[in-house]
Amino acid sequence: MNRIWQIVKLKRTIRRWRDLIRRRAAAASAEGVRPTRAGYAAVYVGSERRRFEIPAKYLNLPVIAELLDKAEEEFGGAQPSGGLSLPCEPAFFRWMLGVLARDESRFRNKGVGELALLFAELAFAVDCSSSAAAVGHKQSSPLLQRTRV
Repeated sequence: MNRIWQIVKLKRTIRRWRDLIRRRAAAASAEGVRPTRAGYAAVYVGSERRRFEIPAKYLNLPVIAELLDKAEEEFGGAQPSGGLSLPCEPAFFRWMLGVLARDESRFRNKGVGELALLFAELAFAVDCSSSAAAVGHKQSSPLLQRTRV
């Protein structure tokens, strides 16, 4: 029974974020901000708020749902002005979008933790020639640390 309530809560959260995206997109187009392509949602990632357009179908994936939950926890429902922000490192987010674009069926059910481990393993494998760099990658997290806005 508890699992059902978790699913209901997740669906409500996703619905709230979708509505927020639609409202922000309408406001942005009225202000002359670059429009988002049809079928995509604009999100801003990281402390520098790098803009990404993600396919709307990705909003139902567990990894995006987790990031939306983390954003809600961090920002308390009140997003910084100018769009939907996700507390995530841009490099990780770009990598995650690439992985989903290449093989969505394989990675669609993975959460942030699982994808973060894959990302860390790949970053460690690529930079293993320098032990200092490898230690730095192993300890870093693709999610932004909680900050005050």
